[in-house]
Amino acid sequence: MSNLFHLIMEADGDLVEPFDPGAPANDAGGSEAEPSQDNSQPEDAPPPPDDGGDLAQPFDDSADDGGFGDDGGGEDDGQDQDQHEDQSLSVKANSVLNQSLYQKLVNRNQEIEDTLNNLQTITPVLPSDIIDENDVSINRLKAALAKGQTYALEKFIDSKYGENLLFYQKLDALYVLLLNEINKNLKKVKL
Repeated sequence: MSNLFHLIMEADGDLVEPFDPGAPANDAGGSEAEPSQDNSQPEDAPPPPDDGGDLAQPFDDSADDGGFGDDGGGEDDGQDQDQHEDQSLSVKANSVLNQSLYQKLVNRNQEIEDTLNNLQTITPVLPSDIIDENDVSINRLKAALAKGQTYALEKFIDSKYGENLLFYQKLDALYVLLLNEINKNLKKVKL
């Protein structure tokens, strides 16, 4: 940024000097003595600068911070950019993990729904005592499935991966527990 500052200062210095196409060319040493000759310039020439104070004032204001305004901001911008990139990577990782977990949740819910449909299909051929024993577990399984489907539709997308993973693990453990209870009762059936 300091190179840009010098370029601007040099460019402004070139623009401030008056231009007179009819005046003889002065070398670099002669242009320094020119301010004393400014009174003899033609009227159509732009007025000479007082001492460059008006033009340099905005630069002096920005230099009050010791020239660290741009450089310090650049370091802060670099740190902010690094933090933004870290957050961006974190968000992307969260999205990828959530997408995979969402698919697992949907698949698991579908398995449970298929199992419930199969249980409903075989219920008419089961003895009444087995149906009664399984009734509580099947109703709890239906309630758990409804909760899992509602979570997938309404809450999953707004939650972070850790929250979703915890919900999935609890729901899956409940599914396994209830399915084991139902299977234990079904094994009592004598063919």
